Amino acid sequence: MAKSKFMASKFVKHVHLFMDSMHLINPDMRILVAVSGGVDSMALMYVLASIFKGNLRVLHINHGTRAENIDEEQLVIKHCNLLGLELDIVKFQLSLQQTNFEAVARNLRAEVYKQYIQKNYWVHTAHHLDDSFEWSMIQSFKQSILASTLGIPVFNKGLVRPFMCVSKNQIITYAKSLGLTWAQDSSNRDMRFERNFFRQILTAPIAKRYPQYLAHYVARQTQLALDLNLHRSLFHDKKMAAKTILSEFRESSGAVVLRSHDFHFHKSHIKEWIHFFSKSHRGEIDHEVDKLIKAHQKIVNESTALKMKGPLSFSGGVKIYILDRYLFICNDFHLDYYRDCDEKLLGHFKKAGVLTQITSSTFKKQKKWFFPYLTLLNKLDQSKSSKLIHPLLPKSTQWLKDHKIPYAFYPLLGKKGRQMLVHGAVILDSSLLG
Repeated sequence: MAKSKFMASKFVKHVHLFMDSMHLINPDMRILVAVSGGVDSMALMYVLASIFKGNLRVLHINHGTRAENIDEEQLVIKHCNLLGLELDIVKFQLSLQQTNFEAVARNLRAEVYKQYIQKNYWVHTAHHLDDSFEWSMIQSFKQSILASTLGIPVFNKGLVRPFMCVSKNQIITYAKSLGLTWAQDSSNRDMRFERNFFRQILTAPIAKRYPQYLAHYVARQTQLALDLNLHRSLFHDKKMAAKTILSEFRESSGAVVLRSHDFHFHKSHIKEWIHFFSKSHRGEIDHEVDKLIKAHQKIVNESTALKMKGPLSFSGGVKIYILDRYLFICNDFHLDYYRDCDEKLLGHFKKAGVLTQITSSTFKKQKKWFFPYLTLLNKLDQSKSSKLIHPLLPKSTQWLKDHKIPYAFYPLLGKKGRQMLVHGAVILDSSLLG
């Protein structure tokens, strides 16, 4: 039971972070969720009820096509009562036998949604990654316009799709963890309908043969949206656009430093540098890069997380250190350079006994400095001293630690801590070490 609750909580948190990152939460808008009674929309209702603390309205559309519609309606009523949510029910009388049923039903739903949007609602639907993949496939056979193959948009004129960060399997796992009940639409097996045809004839075999197909689809579509300037976070929100900017810096050793708030938008760039530094150009690294990006996001989003991780090893001798807003990418050649720097520093510390002869500066230009620089602090800043050993300069920082000489290295020293430092701190960048 505890494990199920943990899984459910983790799922909700994942969707919440996605909604926040895509600017899908607006306190000035009223919240409506469309619930059919199927597993996708039932799960979405419970997720949004958790995120918005029950401050939302539910819409159920009864198409009047099957006898089961009555049971589906009653199921939605039951769960709304359990959650204490207000429910609106709209009824149609349609026939599954009409040749254009899918288009007619879609247009009628759109008209209902439009009425709510005009009343200052954002309408949330349960479309997910599998739906988007199938839609992209269908459009690629029917249209030649590149933008049409992007898939289902995360946001479009008041329509919100919070599940565009999860798969069908993840949704089902979440629903089961809550012990939810849901309706099975028998018409989903009708091969006359376009989506059912693609799902059963094409998607199912693809999923079985290529289990990572959705991960690659998401990465590919994200890059395409960026190239077309149609990505939600870039196109609709200037603050989010700033967070997706990538900066690149070549450290004096030849290693590269990448800076961004969110590396999801720069997966291909990371892969290019890994291949560039790798001794081996073979092998697929998408899964490893996904884990790298996920680890970086944890450091950025979780205040209690240690602001450094690594090195993570990739094929061909590539090593990557993850820091707050940074990736430091290097290989064995660069690590040899830092080992030499470490020995030189240690020798200097032992010989000098004091540290006043090393180039000194202040933090006024700290934006120009990148890991792995080392900061030697004033004695008055002993409390600001790092408790960690610098991973690239282990011998020299251990010596400083043993001799109670305060030091820090970016970005483990927070902004507030930097502002409180006594001016005149000694800055060591490897470019100063010869």
